[in-house]
Amino acid sequence: MSLLKEIKKELDAFEADGSHCMGINLTRSMAAEVRKELHYLYGRDLGENPTLLFGREVLSIDAPEL
Repeated sequence: MSLLKEIKKELDAFEADGSHCMGINLTRSMAAEVRKELHYLYGRDLGENPTLLFGREVLSIDAPEL
């Protein structure tokens, strides 16, 4: 499963009880993998620092955990 699908699954699970996620903290390895997957999907590099992911602000790309 791709990392993007895993992140979306985690977001959906978090929001299942009506909670709302406003921002995402990614680890360095996750940020690098997300960048690769987005490059593969869109055919161009969207940059080192993604600003949005699934409509949520990316707050950090060097967090200790998701």
